[in-house]
Amino acid sequence: MSQEASSLHYVQIDEKRCVGCVLCMKACPTKAIRVRDLKVAQIVGTCVDCGECIRVCPHGAVRAITTRSDYLAPAPHMIISASPVLYSQFGQDVMPEEIQAAMHRTFEYVFDQTYFLDLYNVALEIYIKENRCREGAVKPLISPVCPVVNRLIAYRFPALLKNISPILTPREIAARELKRRIEKDDLLSSSDYGVYHITPCSAKMISIKNPMFLKTSYLDGAIGINDVFDSIKRNLPGPEEESMISPSNSLAIGWGISGGEIASMDEGNYLAVSGLPETIRYLEKIEMGLFSDIEYFEFRACLEGCIGGPLTVADRYEAKRTVTKISRMFFHDKRIRYAQAERAYKKGWFFSERRQGPVVHLVEKSGIIHAIERQEKIEKILSSLPGKACGFCGSPDCRSFAEDVADGNARLESCIMRRS
Repeated sequence: MSQEASSLHYVQIDEKRCVGCVLCMKACPTKAIRVRDLKVAQIVGTCVDCGECIRVCPHGAVRAITTRSDYLAPAPHMIISASPVLYSQFGQDVMPEEIQAAMHRTFEYVFDQTYFLDLYNVALEIYIKENRCREGAVKPLISPVCPVVNRLIAYRFPALLKNISPILTPREIAARELKRRIEKDDLLSSSDYGVYHITPCSAKMISIKNPMFLKTSYLDGAIGINDVFDSIKRNLPGPEEESMISPSNSLAIGWGISGGEIASMDEGNYLAVSGLPETIRYLEKIEMGLFSDIEYFEFRACLEGCIGGPLTVADRYEAKRTVTKISRMFFHDKRIRYAQAERAYKKGWFFSERRQGPVVHLVEKSGIIHAIERQEKIEKILSSLPGKACGFCGSPDCRSFAEDVADGNARLESCIMRRS
């Protein structure tokens, strides 16, 4: 991965709207934002594209770049594969088949992803069963689905990278199979189409353009739910119309809420955790050797799961109620044959060629002697600071400020507490 790629992120700050209020700086879990002289916020550190800054900014100065944004242009023919979160955005009275019908009216080609969510669940069950019998098996396994969690682990908990399940995510499996089908049937030229994921997540673009584990993503871009919500809503069937599209009669429709991934899996010691603060807290405990009795963690950076993503439209709690109600009404089981999925698993269908070398270059490597000297300098500076974490210096807390001073990116005189 090139140095340029390693610093790439898909969250941007609008300097014209930013007033330097430091809320985004305080919210950033990787302490990547600085607000010098209380003017304009800047992303200077390792951004994991979690979208916390988007959530807390009261001025709308932070935005996620997606395929439909001004900076990026989609392919002539767009093949759409939507996150199941989309089904939660239109209220309890709008059924999934109606949303699918509206999508077919809105886009040229539409593909239902829920089938691949079911397939993924079976593959994961098999992998976990194999892991139980494997000598020296890694425990607990961690879901690979949330790109924010993956990058957070690479940045703050690199020892846990081995815990992330190697199974391809459902969105990547769906995109791969779509492209294989198009190529086999010679439907479109490869330069004339792209497979795009409708997503609630600001981190999907970085996982597509700069994937951590894959050599290349099978997806070509991501579109925010908030970008297409109005278009889909306008195309919803009227009360006198009857949708001719069969419903997504699968438990996978509940994937959007925390616990949805593990809900339809066989019995086992699984745990679902949502929200960045809780995720970080649990990752710290796993790093300490706790939770070795848990076989699999479903981590989601967004509170309540993907329905709480920064690119959604509906309130997360209303969306959760919608998913729960629809799931109870129609969906009770997976819609795939276990034996068929098991055969595909044994053939390696759920895996792909992995990136060679380091997974991700999120932190610059330096010599051990330099690192020790830098740390000593940081501790010396930190001992002279008040520990108030006020943010007036332009750094999120005193340790971050000490690091900035040690690296020559800030002046010690910027601490107003030391002046008094």
